[in-house]
Order: sequence, then structure tokens, then C-alpha cells
Amino acid sequence: MKKIGIVLLMMVLILVACKSDDVKEPVVETSDPEIEDSVFIEKGIAFFDLYIEKDFEGAYEAGLDQTMKSAFKPDTMASVFAQIETTYGGYKERVGELLSNSQGFIVVSIGTHHTSKDLIYNVVFNESGEIAGFHFNEATTLDDFTNEPATESNDNGKAVLFGKAPYELEGTLLLPEGQGPFPAVILVHGSGPNDRDETIYQNKPFKDIAEGLVERGIAVLRYDKRTYTHASQLTDPEVMDNFTIYDETIDDAGYAVEYLKTIDQINVNRIVVLGHSLGGNQAPRIASQSDSVAGIVILGGNVSPLQKLMLDQYHYLAEIQGTDEASKKAIEAQMELVTDAISKIEAITSPDDFSAEELLGVPARYWMDLIHYNPTEIASDLDIPILILQGERDYQVPPSEFELWKSGLGDQASYGLYPDLNHLFMPGEGKSSPEEYAVPGHVSVEVIQDISDWINEKIK
Repeated sequence: MKKIGIVLLMMVLILVACKSDDVKEPVVETSDPEIEDSVFIEKGIAFFDLYIEKDFEGAYEAGLDQTMKSAFKPDTMASVFAQIETTYGGYKERVGELLSNSQGFIVVSIGTHHTSKDLIYNVVFNESGEIAGFHFNEATTLDDFTNEPATESNDNGKAVLFGKAPYELEGTLLLPEGQGPFPAVILVHGSGPNDRDETIYQNKPFKDIAEGLVERGIAVLRYDKRTYTHASQLTDPEVMDNFTIYDETIDDAGYAVEYLKTIDQINVNRIVVLGHSLGGNQAPRIASQSDSVAGIVILGGNVSPLQKLMLDQYHYLAEIQGTDEASKKAIEAQMELVTDAISKIEAITSPDDFSAEELLGVPARYWMDLIHYNPTEIASDLDIPILILQGERDYQVPPSEFELWKSGLGDQASYGLYPDLNHLFMPGEGKSSPEEYAVPGHVSVEVIQDISDWINEKIK
């Protein structure tokens, strides 16, 4: 989706971005339905084999996109390879491969044994089949690579279809055992073309939340985002020139609310909207559009404008990434690009002020809807319970945003801060980093329990 471009991925740019050796432009190309999954796996293995055999010239010519070619040249590949051998020992064997779709990118994850530590290498493709990223992470287990991965079953869920033509959405409604009526939660995604599980590498935070809440007697509706399901339709220039946050997030969440009201097992007076990241930022707007939203839960939602957070993320990356010259130059080049675009974004007064190409590939009308939006102002006018949760290790939406919610809403909301959790509300240690998202994990049970307790206490 070239016309949507960077902004719909910028909040998750760091999810599919880089170690010091992997800096890439977060742009999703138009989906090519002719490329089969097996082709991505074959290309991923072919690139990996060239790299692990130290044929760095061959790897460089194996289908890298232009940004990768500028950042990951053969001499950089050799330097990174030497660091891997020093830290993890020599390469022994490849165990297996997994394919996942992460924020509109195709990721081939390759499990490997090294002499000192097992590693997972991730070859990231844009949907036109170019290699748009390459990095690795330590493996706690390679079990998923040695056994056929389990496929999700709808045995305890109902496949649903809702929305407005031509952008109907597919989803899954999980219902607790029993007759109901049950309280219900609608899961609203962060930035990017997310699927219903908000899949990021092997992690599926929305699936974790849904299954955890349904075990506690709460129904959950999750769905594939419009920018995920209808990517090809959103390449039309006329459509994209008029594309706003309402098209991306707000309208479809409203359709989800209306859909739940048609389900007999749902208590229509106990429907809660749970938004993560951008979804949390927009949750007050979603609730303000409907009299049927009984409460909102905000997970890692930002108060500050999106463009400010983008630059903060780059500064954070620059601090934690390696100090090799190629990495520093690549990050500096991206920061210069983003800084220039942000100055234009903040100067927008009409949809015709700047082209999308000058605004990180996003039309001015989209930005106009966000640059002056303050979610606490709308939330303060809501007469419903509000729960705001934050991971203290979140660098995409840092704890300073949590403090803005508290100062803006005070006693009007309930709050929870979790010292060891990142932006996905998964545990870790030390400073959070891009490669952490490639490590398989699960949403904290404490968070799921706290959401359940709050719903049972506040949503009557």
C-alpha cells in the first residue's frame, strides 16, 4: 500500500526493524497474490544459506530492497557475522523454518543451533518479495521449529463477518461456556495492517488477551483490520487522498459494537472497547461515537501526537543500537528524513499544503485528523469507566505518556503500571529493543486478570 506508507507502520516500525545491522524503511508494498508462502520460505532459506556460508556478495545480490542495500553491504554483513561467531560460537545446523505475517511484512524465521547458543534468524520480506530486513535473536526454545506448528481452531469461537461494503471485515467471536448474557470486549489494533491476533512474528497478543478473558467469563470479538483485509482496494489514489483515522480505525470499531448488539449471548449494556497503542489513543473517540460503549480499556495508548512519538522512537533507537558506522549513518539518514517530514506535518493547514510523498507517504488529510487531537480532552467528557494500563519497559509509547493520561484524567480513570512489561505487555529484562518482539512470548496473565477484575467491578 504505497499511499498509506510509513505512518500506518510507524508506531510499529521498531517491531519489524532492526538490530544495529538492520535498518529499513517501513513501507508496505502492494500485496502480490501470486507469491506463494513456499516461495518466501525458499527465498528466505536461500538468503540465509548464502549469509551463513559467508558468501556476502551473493547474499547482497539475493533480492534486497534498496534501503537494505544501502545499510547492509557485504562488509557490514561480514562484520556482523564475526560478532555472531564471537558471541554465540560457530554455526552448526538449521533446525527448521516458520512463516508469519507481521504488520504486513512476511517473516521467515529460521531456527538454528550454534555451538554456544541457539539462535533464530528472521528474514523480513515486503509483500512484493524483496528482503526488507534481516536480524536475529536468542532462542529460549526451538520446539516450534521441530514440530508442526499448531493451527488456530474455531471450536470455541464463532467466525463472524460485519462492517459496511465494500470493507466488510472477518473476525472471531469467542464466547464463554454457558448461556450468558456475557460482558464483551472488542479488541482494537495499533498502527499498521494488523490481523485479528495483532500478530508480530510468533507473538499474538490479541489472541492471548481473547483466550484469557473468555476463560474468565468475558466474550471477546477480534477482527482483521481494514488495512490488512482490503490492502489492494486502498491503493486507489482517490480513496487514499481522503483516508483518515476514521477509515483506519474508528468506523470499524463502531461497526463491531453494533454487531455485538445483535448477538443474544451478549449483554448489550456491558460492551467494552479495548484499544492497544493507536487503538488506545483512539478509544475515547470510539466511545464518543456510540451510546453502547460501557467502558474503555487503553493498553499502551499515546496522548502525545503521533509525529512526536515517531521522532522519540528514533532517538531511543539511536541510543541503544550498535555504534558501527554503517548503522549510525543509516539511523541518522532516517532521522533526517523524519525530522523534515514532521516539520511539514506540523505546518499543515489544508489537505493541499503538501503531497503525500513529503509527509512520509501519507496524505495531508490523514495527518490533519491527528496532529491536534488530544485523547484526554475527549475522554474527560465520557461518563463511563476508563482503565489505562502501561508497561514500564515500553519504548514505543513510554511511561511518560501514562503520566499524561493521569494528569489529564485524574480520578476519572483507573490505572495500572507494570515494571517488567514491554509494548506488547509481555515480560522482559533491561531496556526493551526491536529484536525483543521476535522472541516468542505471551501477554502477562496479571494484565489479563486485572482487566477481568476491572470489568466485573466497574462495568455493571
